[in-house]
Amino acid sequence: MDIRRLVTLAMLAGVLALPGLAAAANTIYGTLTGPDGPNASLVLACDRATATANADKAGSYRLTVNDRGRCHLRVNNMPAPGELVFVYEDATRYDYEVTKAGGVTRISRR
Repeated sequence: MDIRRLVTLAMLAGVLALPGLAAAANTIYGTLTGPDGPNASLVLACDRATATANADKAGSYRLTVNDRGRCHLRVNNMPAPGELVFVYEDATRYDYEVTKAGGVTRISRR
């Protein structure tokens, strides 16, 4: 086999592998209500990956991470580890009420 054929086969193998990468991406989404919900900053921390996002002015958010299982969601200045969430292959909705007490942000599931 010549080098051009090897390069072509390698590129084709890479393109065929891309859909598998997209399938590995897992999403949580939902809304944050309360005075500190809209425009909040979020961090989703899993064992092998982390994702960050900002809620929009209505409090909606979406985080996608290349990991599954037990993860922790933090909002604004929440102390680590944050709220336990489970990330699955299918998108999962988590809606929270955001409160602030003593300068620390807390979230509770609605």
